[in-house]
This record gives sequence, structure tokens and C-alpha cells, in this order.
Amino acid sequence: MLLSDTASAPTGVPYRPADAHYLSVTDGLPPMVGCLLTVADRPPDVTELRDWLAPRIETVTALSRHWPVPFRSAREFEHVGPPQLHHHVRQATVDRLADWSALLARLWAQPLPADRRPPWDLWLVRSQEAGSRYALLFRVHHALLDGVATTRVVTELLGLRPPGSESPARTTTPRSARPPAADVSASAATGAATDVLRRYRTPVTWPVPDDRPGRAPRFGFARLPLSLLRAAGHTTGATVNDVYLAGWAGALRYWQQIRAESRTAADSPPEDLPVRMPVSTRHLGPPSPVIGNRVISERVVLPCAEPDPGRRLRAVARQTALLRPDRRRIAAQAAYDRLSFPLASWIAHRSLRPQRGVMSASNVRMSADPLSFRDAPVIHAVALGPIAPGHHCYSMFTGYHDTAYLYLAHTDRLPHAERLPALWLRAVHELHEATCR
Repeated sequence: MLLSDTASAPTGVPYRPADAHYLSVTDGLPPMVGCLLTVADRPPDVTELRDWLAPRIETVTALSRHWPVPFRSAREFEHVGPPQLHHHVRQATVDRLADWSALLARLWAQPLPADRRPPWDLWLVRSQEAGSRYALLFRVHHALLDGVATTRVVTELLGLRPPGSESPARTTTPRSARPPAADVSASAATGAATDVLRRYRTPVTWPVPDDRPGRAPRFGFARLPLSLLRAAGHTTGATVNDVYLAGWAGALRYWQQIRAESRTAADSPPEDLPVRMPVSTRHLGPPSPVIGNRVISERVVLPCAEPDPGRRLRAVARQTALLRPDRRRIAAQAAYDRLSFPLASWIAHRSLRPQRGVMSASNVRMSADPLSFRDAPVIHAVALGPIAPGHHCYSMFTGYHDTAYLYLAHTDRLPHAERLPALWLRAVHELHEATCR
């Protein structure tokens, strides 16, 4: 579905229980998703950028939406007119453009546009020490867009395309041949929802969920060749996402050992840790408006107690294989779409509550091809996400062209969490050595 096709969408677009959940999160920072791009070119003037975006913004109607205030007065997003770009396209200067952690620490905490303006912005970020490149930071309220929709909107808004292409890059994921959610019976939808909730049955006792009001998170990044993850998965039949999660399990294993040593409890063995994993259903069934969240929430137990990297990967792959069938995701999505709003909201809230998990992990494919913005190469593209209420951290894996990126947002309740990106690199390299020798 082309984003410009939404130009003929009705004035009101219904929001779903997951959207309402993110609207109800009011403590501290609003939950946001986003994308950070680095462009190899001299930065434009912010007025020039606004003028360039002006004719495009009217075709991306998802960025002209807001919710009723108070949002419970009607269950739909409203079209509030074309955004005034001087409110939404901003500029900032940082000391070092390559220091993404410091860049996000400064800009992620900035308030989104208010006064009934659509809740998104785009930052033009420049640095005195990097005159031949600049960054673009896109942020949007999670209630308006999920992670997959955000990458589509950024692609359309900025006209990102492979070099030499005449049109923006498109998602090439084939549509499922299975029935769309509208054809799923109520009993099948209820059964799928029950199955999802069953995976969240066991409460988490460690680490203790963080119930303090939200505050600005801390950030970390890592990157390595995507071919390294593909090679590690190839020998075992695992996916790139499986390798990412198995590497994350290894990183958390090493982190637990560091944590135990710092507390003079070196004999405390690492424990398996559950992670909440959003799974997209956006490509299943018929086209749907790009607005809102088309995800279900699954739970994967990361085998952090397992010392062998290869066995960690196989343990992760066994779990994700059960979550992958389209029929399961279609039926679970139908539960959110077709059950009564209060019941579906209860399901969404129960799967997101911190007592059933204290960390989230997700992945998104930005583009298999290198992209350009205004005929200049996009050399980095990293998807960003929020820490769920009560959780301690959120990790996201982004595949862009030939590079794998890890993004980490964490609270100050996790000592030594700043070491996790480097530990992930170590764990993935060990996994590659264990499976490719």
C-alpha cells in the first residue's frame, strides 16, 4: 500500500486497543518511535529543508492526524490539516555527529509539538566537525505509528530511494496467502489471544520492574556487518532475528556476570530472562491504513543461563519458529480488531504490564538496498523505540543494506547497562565462530 493512497482516507481513522494503551501512558516522556539517518552531504538550511518537504507532506496523511482530546471522547484519529512545518521541522547543532548516544540524550527528551498539532517532528542535526555530513532524526508518538509504519513514513516523506531509482523504496515483503483477520472466527481469535496471554503467565521476579515515573532514558549503539549474522544463521537454519536475539541473550549473560562480580556475588549463576517481542502483522491480509499499531506482543525467554553460543541460538530458534506462522499472527490480530474494545484493551494491557516482563526487543528491516536523500547517500539508518512503562530496557535491531545496527535504550536501574552494546558485539562474534568453523 502506498502511503499516498491514504489521501482519500476518511476524516476519522479508528484507533485500536494498543494505540489507546500508548495514549494512556502519561508519566514522564511520551512513548515515541523514530529513525536516525546520517546523510553524506553538506547540510541544507532548515528553511530549504522545510520548503523541500512542503509538497510531500500533504501526500503522507498519517502525519496530519491527531486524537480527540480527551481521547476517550471518540475512538478515532482525526485529520487536523496539513502540518505547519516550522513547528515540526527543527534544527540542532551537536559537538560530534558520530556520538549518537549524546545526540539522542539531548534531543529525545524534547517535547513533541503540542496544541493539537500532529505529534511528530524531524530534526536537522549538524556538527562543526562534520561539515560533509549531517543527521536527520524523526520522532513520532507511538500511538500514531508503530515501528514498521515509521520506516514507511520516513521513506515516503523523505523520498528515500536507491541510487538511480525514480521512486521511493518500497517494502517487498510478499502478502500472505492466508485468510485476512476479517475471515477469522471469534472463537479462533479468542483462542489465539489466550495463547498469547499464556506465554505471559509466569510473573517476572528479577530484575524488579521499575514503577517510577518515566524519565529520559540512556542510549547505546553497536553495528557490524549483516553478513556475519546471516552466516551464523545459515548453518543452523536460524533467521537473522534469531541470531540477534541469541546474541542479546549472550550479552545479558555476560552482563549478569559483571553485575554479580560488582556485588561480590561471583558464584551467582546467570538466569534466563524473558523479553517482550512486538511482532508486526502489517503485511498480513488486505491493505490497511498506515496509522496506528499493527503488532501483537509475544514473549521469548532468552537462554542466558546457557554457556554454549550454538545451543543459545537453537533455543531461541525453537521458540520463534512457534511464533512465525501467519495464521497465528492473523488470529491474534483479529482478537485486537474484533473482540469488544474493553476486552481487547485488557488483553493488550496484560501483555504489556511490567509484571510479565521487564525488557523489550524488536527488529525492523529498513532497506536491503542503499538509499539516497536528495541524491546524497544515506550511510546509516537506525530505527529507534521507547522503553515500555515499568520496563528497564528496549533493544532494537535494524537491518540497513549490508549493516546490522543495535539500538539500546535503558533506565538507570540497570547498573553497567552501558556495556551491553559491546557485549552484544562480543556475543555475536562468538556465535559466528561457534557455528561457522
